[in-house]
Amino acid sequence: MTPFFDYQFFAVAETFGWDEELGLDLQFTWLTQSGPSIEALAAGSVDTVNTCVVCNFPFYESVPEMMNFLTVNQYKGFVVIGRVGQATTYQEFLDELGDPEEAKLATLEQLRGKTWPMYRANYEPLLRAVLDQAGMTFEDVEVINFPDDEKAALAMIGGTGDFYMGGLPSEINLLSNHPDEFMLIGGAEILGPAGLWYSQVASSDEWLANNEDAALKIMAMSYRYNRYVQEMRDEIMPIVVEAMNAHSGVATTEEELTFIFDTFLDFRTYQQDQETTYNPESPLYWANSAEYYVAQSQDLPEDADYRLNNPLDEWFEKFLEHEDLLEWVDAPLETME
Repeated sequence: MTPFFDYQFFAVAETFGWDEELGLDLQFTWLTQSGPSIEALAAGSVDTVNTCVVCNFPFYESVPEMMNFLTVNQYKGFVVIGRVGQATTYQEFLDELGDPEEAKLATLEQLRGKTWPMYRANYEPLLRAVLDQAGMTFEDVEVINFPDDEKAALAMIGGTGDFYMGGLPSEINLLSNHPDEFMLIGGAEILGPAGLWYSQVASSDEWLANNEDAALKIMAMSYRYNRYVQEMRDEIMPIVVEAMNAHSGVATTEEELTFIFDTFLDFRTYQQDQETTYNPESPLYWANSAEYYVAQSQDLPEDADYRLNNPLDEWFEKFLEHEDLLEWVDAPLETME
């Protein structure tokens, strides 16, 4: 488990007893980022990890057995954060220039030569892709690497760095708890294709081969949770807040969580995923983002085929074939007693 809002369906599943209902026994090991999680997966100390296609780029060569099998949501929370009084927002440039493309380029040009505190293992591909929108490279900025995202955000709060991009808990911390110091420079309007991002769950090829039934039940729990997000959110909010606050180092209220779910995360039903996430004809098809990042990445070996480590379409089709699990996902939602 990692302390990000995307993956808390696991905590809800355990609280509701979905794991026991489906014949599983969830046991959690909390880690700070996908990097340490993947190391734990490679060492055999955990069975599944919370991660994403792009987060895994640095590990496709060193941990070739790692496989993404489940997409839990579309993450829309990547934004550029700058210091109040020291940077100009996209909206300010748009008001001045009147042209969205000119405003985007002007917003990005101010990033040149500036310093970024960052957890590089996760966010370097994103920053590279953002800079590419304005013809810049990674060498046009200065990046200070930190062992995890929370430490990078704390360095920003402490006065280190000009701009920041990172995980949602840290972004909310900067913007909500330090509004006099930090402001949102821009989001999807300046990120381009780099802004299409999904959160996934991965395991090893050996575990998946020997535990297909368990993997599909995890998928079912994720999709039932997504229904709660859409239909009965109040039932799960306290569980998510408790899990996040116990492990993220950032205090989140239910009101803030509502804002986050409405603004930065899209939890889809399997029917909606069929039309978007897993539909090659959709602009939201997961591989569109992956292929963009493959073209930008400096981490993948030349002969790497990212699809070998991301059999997401295959596992989604397997899930759709299990009518018993679909019926369980679609069954009437219940309240906590």
